[in-house]
Amino acid sequence: MPPAVDSPVPWQERVREPSLTALLACLLLLIFVVTPLVGLGVIGQLAASVVWALLGVLSVLVVSGRRTAVAVILAATTVGLATAIIDRPTALSAVLARGSAVVALAALGGVIGRAAFGPGRVTWHRVQGAIALYLVLGLLFAHFYGLLNVLVPAAFANVPAGLNADAVFYRGRLLYFSFVTLTTTGYGDIVPLHPVARSLATLEAVIGQLFPATLLARLVSLELEGRRPY
Repeated sequence: MPPAVDSPVPWQERVREPSLTALLACLLLLIFVVTPLVGLGVIGQLAASVVWALLGVLSVLVVSGRRTAVAVILAATTVGLATAIIDRPTALSAVLARGSAVVALAALGGVIGRAAFGPGRVTWHRVQGAIALYLVLGLLFAHFYGLLNVLVPAAFANVPAGLNADAVFYRGRLLYFSFVTLTTTGYGDIVPLHPVARSLATLEAVIGQLFPATLLARLVSLELEGRRPY
């Protein structure tokens, strides 16, 4: 019998792990560099939207084996970028901007979660995926808060009301509040007032407490399973 020949690795598999690293780098850039620079007026809001679109492209490479997730992320990214380019502060554009981001991040988080917590050997790329998932959770809740702030202008104390949800979000207030809540730091400068805002903040705080413990337990169990002799 002739020796088995390894089948070629699809291009999606070859680019998935490098794309995951680039996705994590893009998330870090958006959260910790772009957002403060927009808040200081160094760069414009459109630049932040371009980084967001790049995030969508990298997300597609990560989830390229799942056509439904690819279609959802591409459509949501296109809608979000289009509303930023048009730049008309209406209720519809604000809802579309935040709603499309919520849909894209939810789809991306689901796929990354399956990759990070699924069976298989623990690799550095899997750890990067878990870190990216944690950042995606913070972004997802920030956009939830932004959507709620458009629908209910008095939902938060010390957050300006208005139809331009992008300006509120990219100046860092709701993004800052989201990660302060996720890490259960709670400085108290921004306070949820509406019952839905309080429920979302409570849910995010619970997830922020459970995520590290769950991740650590899962990675340890996978590592032990990988070392088990057969």
